[in-house]
Amino acid sequence: MAPATPAGDPETKRSPERLRLLILWIAALTWLGALACLVALFRFVGETAWPVVLLMYLPRHAWVLPGLALLPFALRRGRRMLIWPLALGALVWLFPLMGFVLPRLAPPPPGPTLRVLSYNTLHAADGAERLRELILVSQPDMVLLQWTSHVAEEAMRGPGFEGWTVRRDGQFTVASRFPILSTEAIGIPADFRPAVHAIVDTPIGRVDVYSIRPKSAREEIGATHRRGLRQRIRDLVAEARTGRLAEMASFREAQIRSIVEEAGKARHLVLIAGDTNLPGGSLFSHRYFGAFQDAFAEAGLGFGFTHPAKLPWMRLDRVMLGPGLEAISFRVLPRCASSHRAVLAEIVRSPSPR
Repeated sequence: MAPATPAGDPETKRSPERLRLLILWIAALTWLGALACLVALFRFVGETAWPVVLLMYLPRHAWVLPGLALLPFALRRGRRMLIWPLALGALVWLFPLMGFVLPRLAPPPPGPTLRVLSYNTLHAADGAERLRELILVSQPDMVLLQWTSHVAEEAMRGPGFEGWTVRRDGQFTVASRFPILSTEAIGIPADFRPAVHAIVDTPIGRVDVYSIRPKSAREEIGATHRRGLRQRIRDLVAEARTGRLAEMASFREAQIRSIVEEAGKARHLVLIAGDTNLPGGSLFSHRYFGAFQDAFAEAGLGFGFTHPAKLPWMRLDRVMLGPGLEAISFRVLPRCASSHRAVLAEIVRSPSPR
């Protein structure tokens, strides 16, 4: 029979500490795995499943909290190895999940530039004077407005807009200090086009410009229902059973596909900008806009969130560039009356094809 271990034996004291350490490792690895699964769900499932869509449209800040809660325990002596899974989890949260962008250190290439302002105006909620002020202060060469009205045309008249061309087509307004050669509404459905195509003669060459605003997923996540969260989820489950949510997702995908197919026919440099209604890391974003360079990822800094304007947690408004173009600066502009924030990108010709 083995002798009893004395109560003061060091081995007896180590056993609870080993158990605590094991629990901490399980918690840290579970958090890291959950973040990786979330990124994978967004990227490979995305808009094809409404629960994933709901997760994509919710604020993602809270996903860092488990890691922060574990950090004080990892800083104690004998547990420092826990820092590694926590640090890796923080990187997964910061970059793939939140979309953080570090500053680019490369010097800008020489040559003429094109400053592009894109803004979902929420049916020109700012009014003509406030919209005029926003544009004049930003000093763009081209203005692409979505969900707009005749107010935008009023805003771009008079001093400061001499020589500008302003054209409105449906919910879109395209304005430029350089000649606009043509404009045409594109995409489906025919009675409410999700994009407008303009050909603009600019100092960096002729550019096929696409200002876009495909349908939002608000209905798919129950944001249009003025009911409590529990009732919204019940409604979503019922609509999922009838197949209505799948139909809405298919329609949104068809809209985006129709825009990209039209852009594929372009004969000049391609620039796509507007309210994409696609949160960062989504399946549709990778599937249809993955071939274009994101101006924010190329020349922005931080998170670049644009919606909701008061306290943004999503980056829905983008400027995307085809081969031959690159961004040297990108800014999210201060809040105005719309639920979206305007973005301003400075574009140049690429020194070599990408």
